[in-house]
Amino acid sequence: MEVPPEISRLDLVASNKEKPVQLFRWTQEEALQAFPPILYPHLPYSNPLYNRMKAPHNTPPRHCLFAATFPPGTTAMLEIYTLIFADRSRHEESQIWTFNSLNTTTEPLSASQQTTLTAHVEATVDFLKGVSIPEAPGWPFSPILKFACQHGHWRTSILEIGEARDAVPRQTHWNQWLVKTSTISSLPAASKAQPEEYIVTRVPDNQLDIVISTSSIPRQPSTYKMLPSVGIMNTEGKLAAWAYVGIDGSIATLYVLPDFRGKGLSSIIARELLARLERGEFADLGYDGKSGWVHADVYDGNAGSEAVMRGLGGTIWWKSSYIWIDSARF
Repeated sequence: MEVPPEISRLDLVASNKEKPVQLFRWTQEEALQAFPPILYPHLPYSNPLYNRMKAPHNTPPRHCLFAATFPPGTTAMLEIYTLIFADRSRHEESQIWTFNSLNTTTEPLSASQQTTLTAHVEATVDFLKGVSIPEAPGWPFSPILKFACQHGHWRTSILEIGEARDAVPRQTHWNQWLVKTSTISSLPAASKAQPEEYIVTRVPDNQLDIVISTSSIPRQPSTYKMLPSVGIMNTEGKLAAWAYVGIDGSIATLYVLPDFRGKGLSSIIARELLARLERGEFADLGYDGKSGWVHADVYDGNAGSEAVMRGLGGTIWWKSSYIWIDSARF
């Protein structure tokens, strides 16, 4: 990936533990120039934020928020840093993705590292609580901050400060599966072939009702319309199965209607979705697949989804958490 000169010259300096952590707001243009080259070397750990901040859904009228623990124009930043993306106007969906440079390992952090990370988490909550975006849709926002796809080390810190204030109204935890998209084309053939009479295509907008009604995760129709998708249509031109790449580069939805199960459609459609992403076939939607990774949040013991992920060559890397924080209690 080509790195802008001003970013390639960034030097890491030791953290000043006595200096309080501060978040600085960046414009979208500044962030899209500076953040991806910082995140790219940390893939796949940075994959959720890397993809989410580049998503075409982040249109100017949404007034998305970009921030970092170093200001725009920085040429020397602290060794431990945090990057943030937030779209607080998505009231019914996940809103906040983060990356901290300590979240690049599944090994336990030292006590001092975890303490430093906790300071970054507290600063993040305070920043998001205090930032004003009156021009954004749905302002004023709910005090509930909806953090998505959080790494285990960040989860430890945010639950520590949140539970101490009785400020965690919801939390869910998932196994984070990761798949390298470049390996899809070399996988062995699926055990079951796609029925010849079925057609593979993008999910038609006029059949979104069934997609939304079968999903346990709330998403707006406008969100689905802009996501990479593959649908398998039956002989009557109706959806039998579908899969989506999510707004943060995940396998966000994969569903087979009950009448069509047992035919291997879930594996077929998952492979087709990732193969098209790897080939750049969703570039018209703003998804170029250049991170080279997709992730999926799967509940432990969900045998069907686990089998699909193994069939894609995926493995579990860490626990991923979705955590709501009531900022009014801070």
